[in-house]
Amino acid sequence: MHANIVGLIYEQARLRPEAAALITDQGVISYAELKRYVSILARYLRDQGVKPGQVVGIAMLHTPLHLVTILALAQVGAVSLPLHPAVPAERRLLAARRFGADCVVSGIKDFALEALNFIDLSKVSFEVGGSEDDFIYPATSDTPMRVAISSGTSGNPKGMLLTHGLVALRNQTFETDMTSLSRVLPVDLNFIVGFRPAMSALARGVSIVLPSSLAVGNMLDSMIRHRVTHVYLSPLQARDMVGLVVANNVACPELVCLRIGGGLISADLLRAAMTKLSPNVYASYGSTESGMVTYATPEMLLRHPDATGRVCECATVEIVDDDGNLLPVGTTGQMRIRSSHQVSGYYCDEARTQQHFRGEWFYPGDLGHFDAEGLLYMDGRVDEQINIGGVNINPEDIEVTLAAHPAVIDAGVFVAQKNEDYGVSAVALVLSEPSRLKEIQTYASAKLGPLAPALYFIASSLPRTETGKLKRGELADFYFSKPT
Repeated sequence: MHANIVGLIYEQARLRPEAAALITDQGVISYAELKRYVSILARYLRDQGVKPGQVVGIAMLHTPLHLVTILALAQVGAVSLPLHPAVPAERRLLAARRFGADCVVSGIKDFALEALNFIDLSKVSFEVGGSEDDFIYPATSDTPMRVAISSGTSGNPKGMLLTHGLVALRNQTFETDMTSLSRVLPVDLNFIVGFRPAMSALARGVSIVLPSSLAVGNMLDSMIRHRVTHVYLSPLQARDMVGLVVANNVACPELVCLRIGGGLISADLLRAAMTKLSPNVYASYGSTESGMVTYATPEMLLRHPDATGRVCECATVEIVDDDGNLLPVGTTGQMRIRSSHQVSGYYCDEARTQQHFRGEWFYPGDLGHFDAEGLLYMDGRVDEQINIGGVNINPEDIEVTLAAHPAVIDAGVFVAQKNEDYGVSAVALVLSEPSRLKEIQTYASAKLGPLAPALYFIASSLPRTETGKLKRGELADFYFSKPT
């Protein structure tokens, strides 16, 4: 068996050369063509001086060239580091320096970074007859392949070193009802939610669908037009996609697995997704650090829409108090995870490693509880609980409740300092009809009682990461009107 994932993809090209590897709006790239593109780019990278073990930044959007570059760097034995072009240049440079990248590859010169060598991929010719290199670096299971950067909200990037062996191990967590005829739409390749499904699909000879952009409308169009069978969405993406479906019938009848993860799913969103997108909605919980931890089937979600599912066989989850003591079923506490799929710590960040990795356990900073059936529920973040008058408030619970109002497009709860002595709860709202704010305040009081926000702000949009996570720390500076 090949430790280097590129060997598995080359094997698929040998066994099924005409099978579709990538499906785009411009056409289809077969496995034989994908192999040729990867081998040509591998030769070019070697000619540019890229060597095994070297960390190379990739500054690209969600394109076929991005995927080819990931594979070509793996073939050379280099380590890819995603430097998302949507992130400001100073933060990309910070990530490059923190994780040891001395060069950046891209097909767009504007994505070059000051003081780092730039390898211009626009000069590469992928025409038939181009100079190929089929030598695959003989990676072992411990050979580094990628520095994955978390899609979290901190300005200080978190990196996790993924080896070829760990990528192969995570690839074994295959999606429900996937066959060689399946079509997978991975979201942003810069993050693990796009990278892992793409690697897993290609290693098995499955087709990948890459939309022209990751705008929700384009993704939905690609899902329908290219008969996508598997897709992973954040709750925000799922909500926006549901809003685009006008008809009452299911828009994506070919979809056998719509997996929603990365945040809480409201019962209303679950019903809407099952009605308008596909009845085959699955939920999951996991992280870049741990891999997938829980999985919930449609049957589970119909009975328990708030659950993230049962713990996967590869993982163990415990709910503990601040002293590490196990808590009984039904009690909320800190989560800790032990998984054969998790990394051992944060790359080039010993302080953060000591904070979150203790012995064999990973402490993600999430709160949760188990029910009597063994299903796991998320109850917010340890570091995001808001203390108002001595009462700990989970802001996500309030946001989910407010988002259920038909006039609320988005909601973000935070602490507003009223004076130097104490703070009050506040919420920034994106509304379809701003004139209904008083109605929403009345609704919040009825639904939340004393937990209802004290201050309300109207915003045109909320600050979120590329994968939809709320940047709660920026909300205090994100108002567009005075509190009412």
